[in-house]
Amino acid sequence: MTKQPVIIVTEGTTELGKHICKELAATQSIVMSLSNDENAGYDLVAEDPRVRFRNTDCSKESNVAAAAREIESQFGRLDALVINPSVSLPDVGIPFTEMDLFDWNQALHHQLTATLFTARQCLPLLKTTKGAIVHVVPTPHESAINSELLAVCSQGLVGLTEALANSLSPDVTVHAARYILNRTDVLKNDVNQFKDVAAMVRFLVSHKASHINGQVFNVSNRVLDKKPS
Repeated sequence: MTKQPVIIVTEGTTELGKHICKELAATQSIVMSLSNDENAGYDLVAEDPRVRFRNTDCSKESNVAAAAREIESQFGRLDALVINPSVSLPDVGIPFTEMDLFDWNQALHHQLTATLFTARQCLPLLKTTKGAIVHVVPTPHESAINSELLAVCSQGLVGLTEALANSLSPDVTVHAARYILNRTDVLKNDVNQFKDVAAMVRFLVSHKASHINGQVFNVSNRVLDKKPS
């Protein structure tokens, strides 16, 4: 068994996922990025060789189970699970009255169902190390319209965080880092916000947060967010 902490980051090849992986790798942890974007995974490893990559479809429980078995076989431990869900939601601006239910169900699967079975597959290893689960939660701005799907997913992840914290205590701690996902202007999802989210995740998986449980931390500049654009 390795003595270094081992951390999984799901969808670790997204812009936010890469920031989280690199931030955690700086703690001398073994960071395993899971994603089915193979080219982006190899690019991430080239950018930061401290990060490892495994080609995994995080929307399929069998794929996640295989990744967990591989980590157990290779490292013998898992200290933290960072669930960074896919945010490939339907195009912004679609009223809920016109939304295709297939898109609705797909989003619920990627953000909620996959989050649940990923925790389930990693739980035995996390219990052994008294590890941590951190949900990275995209949420709409309070003034956003036609954001029902993102809002439901966000609130679902918050509720799941609080429920799992109750169920898994004292063996595993569970937290959420919530950030504003701007669906109308992707440029507002800037690198500074992602750095702040990554720094929050780093804190929540550390021993400094070992006595905190079931908390949802908003990573947002409320003053800046309220200013008119």
